[in-house]
Amino acid sequence: MKQDDKLDCGSVQVHKKVLAELVQSALEGIEGISLVHKNMGDRLSELFGQRKFPGIHIRLDDNGDISLEVKVTVRYGINIPDVARQAQEAIKSALEKAVDVRLKNININVQGMDKRGEG
Repeated sequence: MKQDDKLDCGSVQVHKKVLAELVQSALEGIEGISLVHKNMGDRLSELFGQRKFPGIHIRLDDNGDISLEVKVTVRYGINIPDVARQAQEAIKSALEKAVDVRLKNININVQGMDKRGEG
């Protein structure tokens, strides 16, 4: 009698919006960096229950690898390369813990500086 150690119950699919939520949550834990601000259209869409993630672009290539482009603003006075590396590491860690995906790259695109935090 042969016993298989695996049982195939089908597949699991993760929507891009779930990945975007994970990226957003990872960035919330880093001081001095935030996603680009939502525009009026994004805010209106959210009123009707459609969650938008401005600044998070997810691409899936033919091999199943994921590429991320994350557009952020950085607080004035923060070292941009350091906080960008922290963001990449936090995003990578969050995605590896939550879902089984192959990350090709995580590009952090600094779109602006936030001077409201300077004192």
